[in-house]
Amino acid sequence: MSKEESEEVKIYHRINKLKRKAGADPNDTRPGFIDINAVQRAQKAIDDSEASYKAEVKVVLNDIEDNWNKIKDEKNDSSFKKGINDLYNQAHNAKDIAETYKYDLMAFFSNSLRDFCKKIDVKNKAHHVIVKAHMDVMAVAYKSNLKDQTTPAAEELKRVLAKAIQKYS
Repeated sequence: MSKEESEEVKIYHRINKLKRKAGADPNDTRPGFIDINAVQRAQKAIDDSEASYKAEVKVVLNDIEDNWNKIKDEKNDSSFKKGINDLYNQAHNAKDIAETYKYDLMAFFSNSLRDFCKKIDVKNKAHHVIVKAHMDVMAVAYKSNLKDQTTPAAEELKRVLAKAIQKYS
């Protein structure tokens, strides 16, 4: 028998820190089990923090506007590529925050801006209009505290954005 054949395999069981953080029993061996009480506690924590939505989104919307103002007249290709990447990430962040607190209209606009970032040509002034239209409808949704994207006001904002995109694409 060779040395390799005689060695015994040892298995080391590590502590599942994720299960512990979620409040589940770390010794529960059921695949994917997370205690329903932990899920309810997590949802309550999200619900209790909804008051922070306005402050969080305001910061992201300001970041989007500041970033766009820096890059829209940029002449250096590498600078505006980085700026567009940052804009993409900021729009994605706004979408995530909005979805967390069920602000569907803001999530819709943020997602649209994020997707448009893949096509933006900073040298194309028509694209400036489309980005500005996104920022404007997001600002109105924010200031009006609109959540549902099926209300008449939300539908009107969506029409305004769609018209800008259609006209300037």
